[in-house]
Amino acid sequence: GMVTLDMRVSSPTAVPWTDPVMAYSSVRFDYTGRAAGKHKGTVFTEARVELVMSLKDPSVDQSARHILDAQQLPERTFPSWAGKTVPGSTEPLHRRINKTKQDENRDKSIRECREVWGDYSGTPLECDEYPFASTYEGSTKGDNRFSVRLIDGGDNGRGGLLIQKVYEENRILDGDPFYVKINP
Repeated sequence: GMVTLDMRVSSPTAVPWTDPVMAYSSVRFDYTGRAAGKHKGTVFTEARVELVMSLKDPSVDQSARHILDAQQLPERTFPSWAGKTVPGSTEPLHRRINKTKQDENRDKSIRECREVWGDYSGTPLECDEYPFASTYEGSTKGDNRFSVRLIDGGDNGRGGLLIQKVYEENRILDGDPFYVKINP
């Protein structure tokens, strides 16, 4: 749908003025079920949606550091290759709802973590991946523009909850774009 603002100004002493499209915004009305948090809703489709995390938040500082390194210093991330770039900051990520495809992303990322760091089972560490398993840009996309890092499991879980919160609060559906911003 489209929401428009039609502005008209008139005065007995001035020429009438009209701007039929002074402002507009595209909107989507949907009925999606649990995937978007609520069953029914409306979204301004041209609004930029961002997941914002902070390096100063001790609950997700390891997740935030990993994402920032992947976005700004990809040479510090694995897999490593010359000229690597990782999307999400200026190039959007796109949500993927298919659980089977998410699991495939996650499985490939875990294999990469084990290849780099060996067997970490029995430790409090988990394989963090960026872009997230819940995106089309995840590790199975085939372009190797992803990063994995071992981080504290609690931090990794809390980061995942933040991602899910952004999906639900902003009604991010399959294929919808969003960005990731890390504050210092």
